[in-house]
Amino acid sequence: MNDKELVRVAGRVQRALEQLRKSRYMRCAAQLSLFAGAWQDLVRQSHRLVVAVSRDWFAAAERSCKSAGRQLDEIPFLASNLQSLLDRRHREVPGLSVIADELRALQQEFDEVEFNHQQKALCVTTESITLEDISLGRFQVVLHLDDLNQMYQRSPYRILALEPNPAANDSAITHPHVSNEVLCEGEGGAAIRAALEEGRLADFFSMVRSILTTYNPDSPYVPLADWDGTPCSECGYLMDRENVGYCSECGDAICDQCDRVCIDCGELLCSHCARECGICEQPLCRTCAKRRCAHCESICCQSCLEDGLCPNCKEESEDQDDDTDNAEGTPEETDQAQDAGQSQPVPVG
Repeated sequence: MNDKELVRVAGRVQRALEQLRKSRYMRCAAQLSLFAGAWQDLVRQSHRLVVAVSRDWFAAAERSCKSAGRQLDEIPFLASNLQSLLDRRHREVPGLSVIADELRALQQEFDEVEFNHQQKALCVTTESITLEDISLGRFQVVLHLDDLNQMYQRSPYRILALEPNPAANDSAITHPHVSNEVLCEGEGGAAIRAALEEGRLADFFSMVRSILTTYNPDSPYVPLADWDGTPCSECGYLMDRENVGYCSECGDAICDQCDRVCIDCGELLCSHCARECGICEQPLCRTCAKRRCAHCESICCQSCLEDGLCPNCKEESEDQDDDTDNAEGTPEETDQAQDAGQSQPVPVG
């Protein structure tokens, strides 16, 4: 930015800070109104209770007591929110020259500083960031001036990955402390808000960069140890390189909780590629599933086939053989019948 543009941007920042200050007073007024309303409700319940007791309306008196109890439960919460707003240190909106100096300091601190007129956003680009040998690329910190007055409700800035290398199991996590372009500020949140309220732009962007270039293993969205992990194609579980399994047919990555192992040849399979033995329901690969019962043609594993037949067809075959033997008679019965026929007397004509 040249000096002329820098002054124009400083004017925009100053107006945004004035709106931020106004929004603080508006929040104070809203919280005071809520507190006053709750207090007035208590006063009304007090009057109702006195009237109910004076007329021996004990059921009505009990209802007033319960209503007053519920309202009393809300008052500490309302009072705490109000107190935190009232105790916040008053911060004057800095003058135009002070903000311009902050912008100049920002340009000296960062190589890439620009103002996006379409988005009304002050943008600063960091250097390429590498954490524990994992390259995350450059990030752009985008401060939306129109959202600055909403700072107490939501973050007015976004973290954009310019060369994204997101976590393997979630593309929205572009940094261990950034999810959906929102930075997890941790303990730095109060200092970041104070810097914005006071118009200390160089401090604000420097603090954000410091969080981006520091890894806190206690509170990442995804630990760096799992950053390049491979997600299971079925359940999404993130696997490290040593524990990744791949389906022998489609090549999809599968974890040890979702994989299937062919009972005949031991090939690793996913649930989509695995077939089943029609008898024992054990998994089979495509090649082993070609083995079928010679009679009913059902898929069978090797251990369930006997003489080329599945157990059901084998049993039916044996039953048919028994029936045939019974119909023909045993060899002893046949010999006896023949002997009986020979011993019959021959009639004399």
